[in-house]
Amino acid sequence: MQSVNLISDARFSDDAPTTLHALKTDQLLVDGLYLKPGQRLGWHKVAEGDRAFLCVQGQGELVLETVAVGNELRIPLALGAVALAPRGVFHDLVAGASGMVCSAFSRFPVRIVEKG
Repeated sequence: MQSVNLISDARFSDDAPTTLHALKTDQLLVDGLYLKPGQRLGWHKVAEGDRAFLCVQGQGELVLETVAVGNELRIPLALGAVALAPRGVFHDLVAGASGMVCSAFSRFPVRIVEKG
């Protein structure tokens, strides 16, 4: 089995956030998410399961859409913080002024639905 270091193997892009599939089994997907300062992952949801985010570098926030469309719950993320985007809830990941690296944990397979 190969090891991935989410910090030293960082893959930032000026164009958009980057995703690195760090680990995938028949039941689990672990991604590295790389956001430069101010970048947003974009509104999406995971239809079949929860998605947990662990901040491993920098800071930002997980934004959840609440029951009333247009309302948001903002959860701060800093080094070591963990936050959950529940199944079927639209969410966005937003990097702070220093950028952010997060690890995202989901049940595999993952079907992402973008808001649009």
